[in-house]
Amino acid sequence: MCAFLLGATQLLFAANFVWSLFKGKKAERNPWRANSLEWSAPSPPPHGNFATTPVVYRGPYEYSSPESEEDYLPQDRPPTERPAPQPVPAGG
Repeated sequence: MCAFLLGATQLLFAANFVWSLFKGKKAERNPWRANSLEWSAPSPPPHGNFATTPVVYRGPYEYSSPESEEDYLPQDRPPTERPAPQPVPAGG
């Protein structure tokens, strides 16, 4: 009985794989919104991995940077100028 159940799940996996291969939605370039540089390379990558040599501004694992409102900040994105926080007046 277990062998039949195992075979049925393998058939289910194979059907899902084939359907996804031909009819599934295409993933974006960086679906996990990772910061590391390899996610900025095109797919399939050209010779040398990048069409032009990327400029790197920060390390690959710098999350929660003050330069960005969100955690996602790729290595090849230049730093942005953010306005300095305004001081809160005392005794309001």
